[in-house]
Parts: sequence; C-alpha cells; structure tokens
Amino acid sequence: MYLFVQSINARTRLDAAEGKNLAHLARECFFNHQPLTLDFLNVGQVSQAFCQALLCPLTNEFGADFLNQWLQLKNLSAEVSGVMQSALSELDDYFDGLARFQAQTTDQEIVSLNSLWLIKARELCRDKPFCARYILGITDQDLRQAIGRLSLEDIEHIAQSGWLCFAPRMPNHLFTQINTKQRNGIDVLLTLSGGGE
Repeated sequence: MYLFVQSINARTRLDAAEGKNLAHLARECFFNHQPLTLDFLNVGQVSQAFCQALLCPLTNEFGADFLNQWLQLKNLSAEVSGVMQSALSELDDYFDGLARFQAQTTDQEIVSLNSLWLIKARELCRDKPFCARYILGITDQDLRQAIGRLSLEDIEHIAQSGWLCFAPRMPNHLFTQINTKQRNGIDVLLTLSGGGE
C-alpha cells in the first residue's frame, strides 16, 4: 500500500494521535501480508511523540528487521528526518519503560490463559493443522508452522508478555443476542458458521 501522509491529515504538524493511526494502518497491512510505503511529501513538521507512537510499538511488535523490509518512509524533509532519528535513538528507553510496565501489571490469569492457549495451539498446529485452522482460527499457514515449532520456553516467554495472545472470533451481534435472550447450542453454532471467515 502506498499512502501520502499529508492527504490523511489536515494538520500542519503531526502528533501522537496521527502516529497511532498510522501504526494501526501499518498493522492491518502487515497482517494482510502487504508492505506499506508512507510518503511524507509536503509534510513539514512532526513531533517526537508522532515518531514514537508510529515506530516504537511497531518495532516492539514486529522487530526492526521486519520493518526494514515491510515499511518504507519516503520524501522525509531534513527536519522530519532529524526528529525521526532522535525518536529512534530513544528506543532503548521506550523498551525499558515497557518492560517495567509489563512487569508491574502482568496479570497471572492472562499468563495462564496465554499458556493454555499456546500449548493447545502448538499441539493442533503440529498434529491437526485442519483443526488449528477451523477451531482456533489460525488461518495463516506460516503462522501455524511457526506456532507448531514453539518450545516450552518460547511459550512461557510469550505468555509472560502481559498481552492476551488471542482475540474473540465471534461476531459482535452474537453477544448482543445472547444478552437479550437465551440461545440454545444449535443457534450458537449456526451464528458462528454464518459469520465465519
């Protein structure tokens, strides 16, 4: 995807909110196996908070090597480039702060959920990839293979991240309907099969 940054912002100076929006867009592209090019043509100013909101979470989530291949920044003015370099030089501080935050807020129930889910996912990805695809919703073959190769140490490390490793797959309207009336098992299965991927 090729995007002119100026065309999506009416503001002359880009700040943290615009950085978060672009980071969200980048995630969508990466999860759909699309590279992203951000063209900064005619963008005169960005704040350091913009750069940190855009680059720090993406670097944490995908890694610098991945971003070097999948994210391109074009037509950076000297001023914008200087602010970007300054923000990147503070990545160590960002990651140290993130590690401290995660250590303080790690919820043991989240850790348990992650561990159980990852162990089951690894088992299904190794032995029953069809079940991993349809029961757990792991539709990407490369991801199934990567999960199938996880060691117990890898699983423990991921589980301790403090972030839930999976998301609900049911459509929003299912929860609304369940809250308004009793549903029997067949209704739930029909709803799931009708709203599948």
